[in-house]
Amino acid sequence: MKINKFLFLILFVSGLAASAVAQIHLTGVVIDSDNKFVLPFVNIGIKHKNIGTTSLHDGTFSITIPPEYENDSLLFSMVGYSDLTISIEEIKAASIITFPLNVKITELNTITVSTEKLVEKKFGIKNKSTLLTFIDGSTNQNDIFEIAQLIKLDTTLSKITSVNLYLNESRNDSGTFRINFYDFDGRIPVNKIIEKNIVQVHSIKEGWLQFDLENENIYLKGNFVVSIEFIPTEKKTDPIYYEVKLGGSARSFVRTSSQGEWNVPPHHYRLYVTALVPDTRKTYNQDADEKESIPLAHLYSQSVKDSFYIFVRTPEGYSKNKNQLFPVIYLLDANYYFDNIATLMNEKSSQAILVGIGYKDFLQMDSLRERDYTFPIALSTDSFPVSGGADKFLTFIEKELISFIDTLYKTDKINRTIMGHSLGGYFTLFALQTELKERTTYFKHYIAASPSLHYHNQYLFKQFQNIAEADTHQRTLFLTLGAREDKEDGGTGTENSDNFNSFVKQLGENKFHNIKTHNVIYSEYGHMQTAIPTFTESLQEIK
Repeated sequence: MKINKFLFLILFVSGLAASAVAQIHLTGVVIDSDNKFVLPFVNIGIKHKNIGTTSLHDGTFSITIPPEYENDSLLFSMVGYSDLTISIEEIKAASIITFPLNVKITELNTITVSTEKLVEKKFGIKNKSTLLTFIDGSTNQNDIFEIAQLIKLDTTLSKITSVNLYLNESRNDSGTFRINFYDFDGRIPVNKIIEKNIVQVHSIKEGWLQFDLENENIYLKGNFVVSIEFIPTEKKTDPIYYEVKLGGSARSFVRTSSQGEWNVPPHHYRLYVTALVPDTRKTYNQDADEKESIPLAHLYSQSVKDSFYIFVRTPEGYSKNKNQLFPVIYLLDANYYFDNIATLMNEKSSQAILVGIGYKDFLQMDSLRERDYTFPIALSTDSFPVSGGADKFLTFIEKELISFIDTLYKTDKINRTIMGHSLGGYFTLFALQTELKERTTYFKHYIAASPSLHYHNQYLFKQFQNIAEADTHQRTLFLTLGAREDKEDGGTGTENSDNFNSFVKQLGENKFHNIKTHNVIYSEYGHMQTAIPTFTESLQEIK
């Protein structure tokens, strides 16, 4: 199956390429401390460092620790057992090879079963819409891959009867999975709320993969997170393909290793739960998270000679104060990011207007973003079928779109932001250098997540270098990179981080003293993982 080139970047490859310097290799077996039997599928790793593994069917494990983490500790966790944390130094010094876990004693909550008539309803992403094929990131790695979805129930305790994930392609064997339930802190999953080790083995067949929980007696209410944990097997297997959805306010999460960080992807998994709920309740809105924003306008550009779909989110209370002016944020790749960022801004009560610049659909976006976000025309080594139109696209934004938005909305004309990721981040920097050269001031803030600084033999480096002196206008630049970008796809070089650091150094020259630069390297993130946290954190600075 051919995977879309932009989507392929989403495949959160673990990238844990072995370093040639002083690796620490640990092996052992995990057992039940009371009964001494082995424990399979225990999550083992360094917390929040995306370095981990799981124990195999016989309880054994092996893990390689990079030298920079030798002063950390290994965390062993499994539902139904208390966590075990032990320092790597202690394991080495005492040659520890057996790791006993203690059974966790938990009180059972009293369950009051409703006497109302119950019906089974679905909650989560159920319907076909803007769907894409996604590849299971646990393929060819020795650690778990976990995807999760926020589920919103009523305040009535309801029995969870199944978890369901849509698989896009059959495979000739089976997969091992674990179902987990987490609390939600408003940002990410925290603390498992069901102390059951629900491990199931299923054949990989195209269609809905159903995890039957009827006999697990799981009762939940309100907001919680359900996850499917892909558990690696002892032999390498073919990928598992499943579907993801763009658009809508659903909240999804992913992590690529045991004890690793949860990340918020820009897509949602076609994943839902079924629950028995009172038939008389009218507060269940099963489809709310699936609704996608409708474009405000289909705007033709004289500069680009093509049309764009424009999405707009206004703040709560926008119409109350007729004299108030609002900052405007212009977001690239709106087909991918608009609903996520609009939901985030609503939750944060942001007083900015969000304008998303998109295309007819995701597939068109994937083919035309290379045309609109790049300049000059790509080198043959870049293999872009069409490119080099960033100058025309910038003219569209500055001369056509901004005036369109300013006419319709109460905008603060001196407080505009442009934000983009990857090639969109490159375009953001292209817009900055263009304004510095032409001494124009369309934007005040520039947000570039993992910008493609390597494009056209580092073209932007030369452009910034050729700027004799920046103007006196105060600007803010948010610039980020994922430290794991250098190791993605099995690479061992440092090109991305070298480019990033060189560019940050260049912006530190005195001639750019009016640009306040915030630069962050996310130590545990890859390329596609930087977008949402970059946009989230930068929004806090935009007033």
